[in-house]
Amino acid sequence: MKRLSSINPDYRAALVLIIMAGILICTAVLTNRGDFTSAALVIAGLICLLVGIFFVTLSTSDPMDLRYLSLLPVQGSINLVRICADLGIQGNACFIAKGRSGRTTTMQYLPVAVYRGEPLPAESFVTATDTAGLLVEPACAPLLSLLTTKEHLAIPSDMTALHGLVRELGVEVLEVSPRIRSANERELITVIMDEYRLIDGCRAMTRESPKCCMTNPCPVCSLYATLFAEGTGRVIQLERCSADAKTDTVTAVFSVLPEYSDEPARPE
Repeated sequence: MKRLSSINPDYRAALVLIIMAGILICTAVLTNRGDFTSAALVIAGLICLLVGIFFVTLSTSDPMDLRYLSLLPVQGSINLVRICADLGIQGNACFIAKGRSGRTTTMQYLPVAVYRGEPLPAESFVTATDTAGLLVEPACAPLLSLLTTKEHLAIPSDMTALHGLVRELGVEVLEVSPRIRSANERELITVIMDEYRLIDGCRAMTRESPKCCMTNPCPVCSLYATLFAEGTGRVIQLERCSADAKTDTVTAVFSVLPEYSDEPARPE
């Protein structure tokens, strides 16, 4: 059964049609009635056979098995999380939009603890007095570069349009999910991907540690965070990323950090 399910859907349809053609023609021959019903069975069998041949001829090559594809970025993400743990970095991933502090690209900041949006230096290892951590490019950087240069991706600034862009990229372009729900409530943004096709990669990272997805998210979740960061011009922090074991649903929750202010809070 597993072997059959991994076959290209077009080939499966062609196989079913050819089997049906054989059954119909064999039924007409074995009954040997020689009437209109037998002729109808033969004609129906020939039609099934011809359609099956067309399916085989016009179908594309076998798609890559998603079980393998989903595992490609997993170990690289886990390795970086292990390095961060050894360095004492415990904070969630924060995405700093390009343009902030003169940056030309969106960066992913992995803070030691809590990050409040302070300006960061250009170095990879941040050791400022107010904050410390690791500054790297997000996992989605090559993907976003391809979408921008080849597909002319334009990132809107309106939040409603950003939600629409996330759904379009996830469902129609990347095809990682047949249905994506994206919404925001105040400073929280929630993206829910139903029947996520790369769920095996999520489960592999979760088995290592649930912290993996929050410290160094995969290219898909980091792409969503980067879109929200560049669209709003704010710092986006990944609060939670979880995979439902029963429904293959992945839920990612992001927060929009308030604008940083170095002024001390006023007593009430």
